[in-house]
Amino acid sequence: MTDLRRVKGSFRDPSGFVFSEDGIVYRQVNPSYRRNYDHLIDSGLYAALIEGQLLVPHVEERGRPQSGHEAYMVLKPLQIPFVSYPYEWSFSQLKDAALLTLAVQKRALSRGMVLKDASAYNVQFFQGKPILIDTLSFEIYQEGRAWLPTSSFASISWRRCC
Repeated sequence: MTDLRRVKGSFRDPSGFVFSEDGIVYRQVNPSYRRNYDHLIDSGLYAALIEGQLLVPHVEERGRPQSGHEAYMVLKPLQIPFVSYPYEWSFSQLKDAALLTLAVQKRALSRGMVLKDASAYNVQFFQGKPILIDTLSFEIYQEGRAWLPTSSFASISWRRCC
């Protein structure tokens, strides 16, 4: 029997959501995010971030919608064995997570995309290094638009480090 559960913390993003099935974590990509997801892949940004070990890699599982929700596709990311939270991190971990976010943003801009948020909760530590875990954090850059996530760096999680 399949045990399918939507992750409680994954409810705000209209681009998709995280769910688990039999202990495996998946991310659904909703049709509304299709253009951004395709640009992430087609621009080479995804490959560059994977090569730089800045974004968690995934396998695409097309046509596998989660519990009645229409899906563009479902992603099966590399499973992170231990999940920690920013309020548990040391100063140096917070700093490393912030620097990762800025490095990812810089690479995204070079491929015509930006991070739509800069939440510390989108970062985990894997094999001793920070890695972005939210594949749906990217959107196509709009010329002249300010980077909105700058307010994320003022949150309590980031304030401790920067």
